[in-house]
Amino acid sequence: MAFRSNHGGGSLDSDSTARRSDYSSLSGSFDEFGPRYADLPMEILVKILTYLTPSDRREASQTCRRWSEASHHTAFLESFWLVLHRQPFDVNAPPVRDLLHSFRQFPNVQLSEVDFERVGNFFAHFGPHIRRIAFRTCEIQERDLTAILHCLPALRSLTIESCRDLFMCVRLFENATERAVLQQTLVNVTELALTHNQYLSDAILNRLVEIMPSLRVLILAGSHISFHKGLYRKFYPGDGKQPSESVLTFHYISQLIEERKHSLRALDFSETLVDDNALEVLAAMSPALHLERLELNRCEQLSSRGLATLLTAQAAHLQHLDLSKTFRLTDSCLLQICRELSGLRVLKMRQCRALSNQGVRELVQLSALQVLDISYCDEINGQGILEGIASKPNNTLRELHVRALNLCERSIIAITEHLPALRVLDLGYCFHAVSDLCVQFIFRNLVRLTELDLESCRKLSDGGLTGLGMLQAIQHHDQSKHQRVDEQPGPPVVSNGNAAPIEPDSPPPPMQDPEPPKPPQPAQPVRISLRSRAEQEIVDDAERKKLLLEAMNRKDNRPSEPGDGSSFSGYSIGRLRQLRVLNLTGCNRLTDVSLLCNFRLVELRELSLAQCQQISLDGIRALVQGCPAIEQLDLSECHSISDRAVEQITSRLGRLRWLSLRRCYQLTDFSLDYIACHCRRLRELDVRGCKHMCADPAMRLVSLPLLTTILPGKQDETSGPFGSSPSTTTPPPPPPRLPMRI
Repeated sequence: MAFRSNHGGGSLDSDSTARRSDYSSLSGSFDEFGPRYADLPMEILVKILTYLTPSDRREASQTCRRWSEASHHTAFLESFWLVLHRQPFDVNAPPVRDLLHSFRQFPNVQLSEVDFERVGNFFAHFGPHIRRIAFRTCEIQERDLTAILHCLPALRSLTIESCRDLFMCVRLFENATERAVLQQTLVNVTELALTHNQYLSDAILNRLVEIMPSLRVLILAGSHISFHKGLYRKFYPGDGKQPSESVLTFHYISQLIEERKHSLRALDFSETLVDDNALEVLAAMSPALHLERLELNRCEQLSSRGLATLLTAQAAHLQHLDLSKTFRLTDSCLLQICRELSGLRVLKMRQCRALSNQGVRELVQLSALQVLDISYCDEINGQGILEGIASKPNNTLRELHVRALNLCERSIIAITEHLPALRVLDLGYCFHAVSDLCVQFIFRNLVRLTELDLESCRKLSDGGLTGLGMLQAIQHHDQSKHQRVDEQPGPPVVSNGNAAPIEPDSPPPPMQDPEPPKPPQPAQPVRISLRSRAEQEIVDDAERKKLLLEAMNRKDNRPSEPGDGSSFSGYSIGRLRQLRVLNLTGCNRLTDVSLLCNFRLVELRELSLAQCQQISLDGIRALVQGCPAIEQLDLSECHSISDRAVEQITSRLGRLRWLSLRRCYQLTDFSLDYIACHCRRLRELDVRGCKHMCADPAMRLVSLPLLTTILPGKQDETSGPFGSSPSTTTPPPPPPRLPMRI
């Protein structure tokens, strides 16, 4: 049971024994009547907490009772969720019984894999304050759902996902009198999401839509919708106006959209067989249909013909467009998007393999664009980026995802120079492009980043993250750039018939004395190395680490910033003071030096160092000191991690909730004991492949009440992180072609 923030900022635990955070340092001193900060007016406390993230606000609530009351102010409740996961819903048993005695209100409720046994008066007690509710893979019957909805007069959003038993009942909401009562109760519902429900039919959808007269958002992602016209004659005999009890067809969905076209503003047909004919039907409903958001993710039947027709009809209103994995989307459709959808703010085209530089160049026309995702588009390279979004300054774009593109170093530097307002930057799997120099320009120009993904950027080393030894390379790049800008066409050149032309009226070059001959140098002996390539790389990494440590010691651990007179003063990652998510998975050239030199990110919440095999105890000790707010840490396949490193992690990271130690071969049962003693808030633990741990680690972790997922060490080591099976994880992309010279 937890309160979970929709910003990804963690959750508010019900465990009253959680230790107080460092926010108590705001107090100054205590007197005989208690801490002085407890006497602050509630209005001032609420104002102070508005400047904090949900995660920090949760920690501040542990300071004292008054601060806890301020953190539960109605101004903050909208961002928290009550989540019940794999819990029996029984009012006579915890945790539901304990919640009934709570003084809090829960505006957002998510029930995941919950078996409803005794609903009781829970929703009668909390229902008037619930605004959003989600049922995900729950075993719920018609009578329970009806009773729950009757108690939710303030409901705004309803989500029912993968509840197959519920929709197997073909009589769901069949009673007309009951529907009339629900229509009065759910008059404020504006969003209905029925995703991945195999047995959803036209009749059930019709009844659900009927009891929600104010519907504005309809989400049918992953539903089994039939778009083939041959089924209409079989399931719609006669006039075809009565909804079918057996199947869900676009024939009837289009009738519902036609009836609600004046109020509908968002449609989601992701992961369905929607085709060009269906989009043409939607386009024919214009101009009455004003769509602001359209999501067609993984709709493999679509082509540019249907999209072009619909986009032309909705050009004046569309702001959010998701066309990811629409494999037949071509440059012509992208050109139309760029020229007609001037108000577009979110554009996602991940894995649209037919796109090329020709269409990407036109993205610069979308002046209002805030989110762009063109990851995994094989035909897009650095040239398209340089001539498109990175061709001129743009202070509007906030998120850029260019994962697994065939970029070049120059294109990434241009992104950092022309997109200074970026908050999220995804450069994962850009194998050949992301170098130490690129990362230095990221640290110099994109200081407001909150998320940075550099997964599998194997060229990245300690010099890139620390700036040690990078100042000369940065200055050389700046000088060469200024030389290219300052170059102007010179005066006309006159040829004198010789091989080289001369400028008019130019004096002859001065005579120079011939250089004296250099004395012969003794021949150097030829050295033949007997090491393999892997062994040579290990030796080179060790030598580079030694040099960087010496340079760092000469600087006395001062922050590495340009202009301090040192040849080793580049830009360090410590400049990204707002960074909250950092992914360095697969950057196996990184060592402890990166963590020892100015790796101080007090806002960092999620960090992945998976497969960074040179990270050891020294680096972990510096990490937990510089990043005390980490809540999710991935150290999978870090073979140098020992039990002492786990002791540092568990004792210093008090907010830790997710921890992956998969295939850390040095770990033993002592690590489990450290986790059991210190990680009071841990929820998920992955220790697969830890050969020296016991077969059942749960027996050593019984003292952790919030730990819900434990992946033991004897499971298959090929499974994905945090319980995902190999079949559900996304395989890494193939290495892109070598970057072209630009």
